[in-house]
Amino acid sequence: MTTKRWKTKMGEQTREERIKELNEKLEIGVAEFSYTPDEFKAYLEMKAIMPSYSFRNLILAKAQLPEARFLASFKHWNTLGRKVKKGSKSLRILAPRFKKDEEDENRLTGFIPVPVFDVSQTEGEPLPIERIKIEVDGDCMEARQIIGWAEAIAEKDNCPIKYGNSDDAYGYYVPSEHRIVVSDKVPMNHRCKTLVHELVHSKVHRYDRSSSRTEKEVVAEGTAFVVCSYFNLDTSDYSFRYVKGWANGEQETLLKYGSQICDTAKKIIEEFEELEEKEKAEKMESVPA
Repeated sequence: MTTKRWKTKMGEQTREERIKELNEKLEIGVAEFSYTPDEFKAYLEMKAIMPSYSFRNLILAKAQLPEARFLASFKHWNTLGRKVKKGSKSLRILAPRFKKDEEDENRLTGFIPVPVFDVSQTEGEPLPIERIKIEVDGDCMEARQIIGWAEAIAEKDNCPIKYGNSDDAYGYYVPSEHRIVVSDKVPMNHRCKTLVHELVHSKVHRYDRSSSRTEKEVVAEGTAFVVCSYFNLDTSDYSFRYVKGWANGEQETLLKYGSQICDTAKKIIEEFEELEEKEKAEKMESVPA
């Protein structure tokens, strides 16, 4: 078996050498990472359009191209109606490699570098996330759709939702009673964002007694931003003021928050997409032949 090699300015590299280089870049990127609201927003905007990418890979991409915003493979950019510009140099991120074990189950054996390109290296159609920008104020179809999915997931988890008086908050979650309350005094779009925020608490923090209040709130609001943005509801104006207010003065790293946000958002997005596909299938079945 031949060992794949990558050409560089210094010659050629084996796969192992390339992986080592990428890991070193990752370590540097994490070590030098400093939190600002704008940087936090940039990472979560990337995550909103790329829910399958790990937070570490987003940082790795930015270590190679600081202005990176949205990543995708050459083929995926084509499906989005965009072409990679001639002469663009690919970025390398790490993808897991699996092998079947004796019990015919996939076992992680390591990581391999794979090429991706940033949106700045492409040209063509606008990104889906840039076509529709809906503010937290207002009442849009996207918000109502997200609310329906969130309600279905909460119901499946036996977590009742009440819309009404939420005191001085936009909403809250009661772990001891496993229930959510959302204010009925806020616009529908804001109600949607709040519901997703509280849904995160119900799924992640129900039995969590060790995480700080700051960590819980940053994870819940960051996840709400990613999930809502993925489905075309922009909550950034509110979400990042909220995150900044909670994160100031804390010593926890953004990498810790970011990893939790990415993992949680990916799971909720997958659940929402399953419900979306089910709805589409039901509509198709109801159409007269």
